Amino acid sequence: MANAQYLLWVMIGTLTLLCIFIGVVVGRAKTPRVGFATFAGLWVLFLLAIFLLSR
Repeated sequence: MANAQYLLWVMIGTLTLLCIFIGVVVGRAKTPRVGFATFAGLWVLFLLAIFLLSR
């Protein structure tokens, strides 16, 4: 059970850092349209990475 708790906290920390990274990248965009495109691109990239890694 300790391993599951450790994994949970590692995943929470990773997701927190990922949210901060995406927020900074999108927040630095010059226009809202570029920010949305950046967010959508990162979202698709991470979704594809999760799909490929989980196979």
